[in-house]
Amino acid sequence: MSSMFIILACNSSKSNLQEVKTPFKGNSYESNRRYFRAVSSGESINLETARNKALLSAKQRIASSVQTEIKNVTENYTNERTSGEQLGDFGERFQQLTREVLSTNLVGSVQFDEKIYQKPNKNYLVWVAVEARKKDVYKNLKKIALERNTLSDKEKKAITEMIDKSIEDLQDND
Repeated sequence: MSSMFIILACNSSKSNLQEVKTPFKGNSYESNRRYFRAVSSGESINLETARNKALLSAKQRIASSVQTEIKNVTENYTNERTSGEQLGDFGERFQQLTREVLSTNLVGSVQFDEKIYQKPNKNYLVWVAVEARKKDVYKNLKKIALERNTLSDKEKKAITEMIDKSIEDLQDND
């Protein structure tokens, strides 16, 4: 008898839920082999503030995706090295460089879609879709790494090899 009560309780709580439809669904709004993509929203009584909130959130999501992918690339690269080619704390140093680059700006990110709504309370709700071409992100990261005086020549060479291989793996010929 008690198990039947639990099932009924679960079913009754779901009937109070209403699905909310959001814009920008589907493959063209998701990250893929060539692009980092993110969708986000912002709300404010001021339209520009709502837009800025949405853009900031979307760019933070792209930056998080870049960091995750760079971490995977770095780990794969480090695991491929033989014991004689160990680079010490290279992986952590490169990931720190990535975080620094991303915290200053996300080069090449562009807004490619936007929807603006006004709610009954007169607040604006802005949805944006933002993308950054992976090849451009990698090239910028490589350029900045090569300009850093804090990296050794060995580390710069490893970064160049790692990024060049990642760019090649993208199969992005444009």
